[in-house]
Amino acid sequence: MSDVLLDVKQLHKEYTGEVNYKALKGIDFQLERNEFVAVMGPSGSGKTTFLNCISTIDNPTNGSITINSKNPYKLNDEKLAKFRRSELGFVFQDFNLVHTLTVEENILLPLTLDAVDVEEMKIRLANIVEFLGIEEIMKKRTFEISGGQKQRAAIARAVIHQPSLLLADEPTGNLDSKSVNSVMTLFQSIHETFNTSILMVTHDAYVASFAERVIFMQDGLLYNEIHRSENKQQFYQEIMDTLTFLGGGHHEF
Repeated sequence: MSDVLLDVKQLHKEYTGEVNYKALKGIDFQLERNEFVAVMGPSGSGKTTFLNCISTIDNPTNGSITINSKNPYKLNDEKLAKFRRSELGFVFQDFNLVHTLTVEENILLPLTLDAVDVEEMKIRLANIVEFLGIEEIMKKRTFEISGGQKQRAAIARAVIHQPSLLLADEPTGNLDSKSVNSVMTLFQSIHETFNTSILMVTHDAYVASFAERVIFMQDGLLYNEIHRSENKQQFYQEIMDTLTFLGGGHHEF
């Protein structure tokens, strides 16, 4: 089996309207199995569009995307829905939890949609809840828990079906600094414990420093990439230096 989980070739995305806009201009990218990669770049660089095309939220104009040897854009609606639930996990900045459900019901939602056996659901739930340390919030509603707890619940929902690829779009954007560190440590633990491949868009250099590799985008193209060494502080500084070279202040990324 190939070590490449995600293979992107000559990915283009153009939005048409009164003014046509080329968001992606020919991206070539590969993500290996059990790799943790962060995507950074200035506003308008195309990083969210890139993630949206991989997640099947946005259709590419040209090019190909292969995940686990499958091209999701060649699947019919029913098979695509099943593909999303089996192969992909999603974590967003605004959590996307269902407010009318308890935390437990939110986490079990992907398994419920796939009609997984009840006993299997209980086993998976117990394992992920213990791993994330969120036993005490299982029966609570989303308005009764903190932002950090909401993101932990969202992460649990994203990984309970054991996806091949976890996609995260600014997962710490709505969190305070203490929760940011907690959630990113959790991402790292999931990556190492479950051998989960992670592709994460972030504007935060500290958050990106948890990844093994950081790719930088500018004007719809891949601009550069750097790899983490054993010295995390040095890696963080290299990320900051690259962002500074790209132009703009910290909050523009």
